[in-house]
Amino acid sequence: MGSAKSKSLLPFVEQFSNELWLVHGLADRTIDAYRADLVNFESWLTQHNGQSLLQAQNLDIQAWLASLLERKISARSVARYTASLRRFYQYLTTNGQVAQDPTMRLGKIKIPHRLPNTPTQDEVASLLDITDLNSHQGLRDKAMLELLYATGIRATELSDLKVEDFDFKNRVIRVCGKGNKERLVVYGEEAAFWLDLYLSRSRPALRRNYLCNHVFLSVRGKKISTGVLRLVVKKHASNKGIERPLSTHSLRHAFATHLLDAGADLRVIQELLGHTCISTTQIYTFVATKRMVTLHAKSHPRNKATTSSNDPGGSRTLLRSTRSS
Repeated sequence: MGSAKSKSLLPFVEQFSNELWLVHGLADRTIDAYRADLVNFESWLTQHNGQSLLQAQNLDIQAWLASLLERKISARSVARYTASLRRFYQYLTTNGQVAQDPTMRLGKIKIPHRLPNTPTQDEVASLLDITDLNSHQGLRDKAMLELLYATGIRATELSDLKVEDFDFKNRVIRVCGKGNKERLVVYGEEAAFWLDLYLSRSRPALRRNYLCNHVFLSVRGKKISTGVLRLVVKKHASNKGIERPLSTHSLRHAFATHLLDAGADLRVIQELLGHTCISTTQIYTFVATKRMVTLHAKSHPRNKATTSSNDPGGSRTLLRSTRSS
């Protein structure tokens, strides 16, 4: 497995981690998060009652989660801790290492509704308007950002793309997403133009003598990292004076929201994004609805802001006075 193994991990935690990797195909970063959650819970158990993970009861878990909330840990993080424990104890129960799953009667953590930070079409157009196209890095950045917005793929998915994943004739990409699940995404003419230009002009120069077959390369000729991708977005957003905080994921949000604004089917967007559950995709309907409400409030001639000046002392004022009398 790609991640370094901690010497302090208990054997059954290590076995659980191996199953997440070998059977479920989870990414190293995700597995590391599971491990960290279990280590945190184990540490808390040791300090409070000297028990081990195998001895933990439902009340122990509830007390730990309550302590997290008391420390002002976000509900979203506590929900993630809960999910980690559920999966871990389900594994132990299935494999006969505990008699009963202590997470069975845990309630759900209510997570506050949070809308994605979605840039407008004008902001995206400004971000993509890269002028430094004579340099290999500039042309690479242009191709990457165009492809991120054209496909809605994640930063890790873009970083992992190889030449053989592309059907350049039909503008289709085979993407390996979360849990090693493959899906096909498409991209348009604009992204295709800049991708072809990057592949013919800049990639050979960046690749040098390395045999790296990844599409997007760093200045050292290796696969570009997600950290560099984040810096690329921040750099060009700053150059354009975009005040909204932007990330690679902002372009994914923009892809989905702008498709929905244009009338695309929610199920199609779900497939393109690689979401397992439609409810994950439905968050973008709230973004689109919020924008429609804002647009209506600013533009409609009979909204509250405009009619108040058009009806001084008129029927609305008369009706209010009648109601109050």
